[in-house]
Amino acid sequence: MLAPYALYVHVPWCRHVCPYCDFNVHAASAPPEADDLAAYLAELAAWGARPEWRGRAIRSLYLGGGTPSLLSPATIASLLAGVRRHGLEDGAEVTLEANPGTLTGDRLAAYHDAGVTRLSLGAQSFHPAVLRTLGRDHTPGETRAAVAAARAAGFANLSLDLIFAVPGQTLAAWEDDLAQAVALAPEHVSAYALTWEEGTPFHAWRAQGRLAAADDDVESAMAEVAADRLAAAGLARYEISSWARAGLESSHNTAYWDGTDYLGLGPGAHSFRATGTTGRRWWNLRLPKHWRAAVAERGTAVGGEEHLVEAQAQGDFVITGLRRLVGVDVAEFERRFGIALAAAFPQLAGLARDGLVGVGDGRLRLTRRGLRFADTVGALLV
Repeated sequence: MLAPYALYVHVPWCRHVCPYCDFNVHAASAPPEADDLAAYLAELAAWGARPEWRGRAIRSLYLGGGTPSLLSPATIASLLAGVRRHGLEDGAEVTLEANPGTLTGDRLAAYHDAGVTRLSLGAQSFHPAVLRTLGRDHTPGETRAAVAAARAAGFANLSLDLIFAVPGQTLAAWEDDLAQAVALAPEHVSAYALTWEEGTPFHAWRAQGRLAAADDDVESAMAEVAADRLAAAGLARYEISSWARAGLESSHNTAYWDGTDYLGLGPGAHSFRATGTTGRRWWNLRLPKHWRAAVAERGTAVGGEEHLVEAQAQGDFVITGLRRLVGVDVAEFERRFGIALAAAFPQLAGLARDGLVGVGDGRLRLTRRGLRFADTVGALLV
C-alpha cells in the first residue's frame, strides 16, 4: 500500500498585495469562489484517478495563500467535504491561513464547524509602524481579537507568523513583538527573517535607496533572541523557523522536510513525488484564469516539471532534513540511496570543522551556529 500524502490548496487572493511578498497572489475584493471551488475539486479528482495517487490516504490538508480566510465558511466546508471523499484521514491536521483583519467570531466558529482544526494567523508584528512598512492591512488589535475569537470558537491549535529584520525595526521592538506573541499563548510560532525577493517592490525600493536592509549583526541578534524567548515560553524549536508546544508541530509542513509526497492544487501550487532514488517536482500554471481553463480542458494544470536525478534527490533529502532540528537519519539515507552519507557529500567534513554541522545518535544536524547559516550550508551541499 502506498504511503499517505500531504495535500496543499493554494488560494491566490488577497485584499491587496504586500510589497515584500513574492508568492503567487492577486488582489481581489471578491474572489471567484464558486469557480475556484469547482476547479479545486475537479483537479483533485483528476489526480486521484491516477495510479500513483489513487486510493492513498491524505495525512494533512493545508489551505494557504494568499488569504484563504477570504473564502466563505460554506466554500471551505464544500472543499473539505470533497477532500474527505478522496481519503482525508480521520483526525488529520487541517490548517487555514488567515489574515486577522478578515475574521469575526461567527466566521471562525463556522470554519471550526466545517472541520478546520488549525488556524495560522499572519500577525507579522504588533507594532503599527512595522505593519505599515510591510504594507499589512490589519492592526495589532485585530490580531489580539482574532486570537480571542478563535479560542471562543473552539480552536485549540493556533499558530502565529512573525517577521523580523524589517527596515526600521529595532531589536527592542522585536523583543516586544515576541513578548506580545507569547502572551497570547499560541501552540505554534513561525518567525521569519524578511527576505528581499527579486521582482517585489521591496527589492526595487532597496535598489533605489528608499529602504535599507537591517544590519547583519542586528538580524543575527534578532534570530538569537527569538530562539531564546520562544524556548523560555515552552515552545520547542523543531525547524529553522518553527517552534511548537510538544506534539503540536505542523504535520503538514513537516511533510515538506521529511520526504513525504505532497500534491498541490490551485494556481502556482507545487507538488512532489519520490520515486525510489529519484523524484519528480512539478508546478501549476500561475494565473488563476489559465489554471481554471487548463483544469476544465484536461483535469490538471501542470505548467512545468523537473525530474530529479539521483544526486539531486540526495541533495533534497539532506537539505530538507537539515531544516528540522532532529536532522537527517544517516542510516535511512544509506538505505534509500545505497551510498554512505559522507561519501555522497564529502563537503560535510569541512562543514563539521567549521562548527556548522555535527553527527550524534546516528543523525546529521545543524549546530546552533549552523541554523543561523543554513542557507550557506545548503548552497555548499549542492
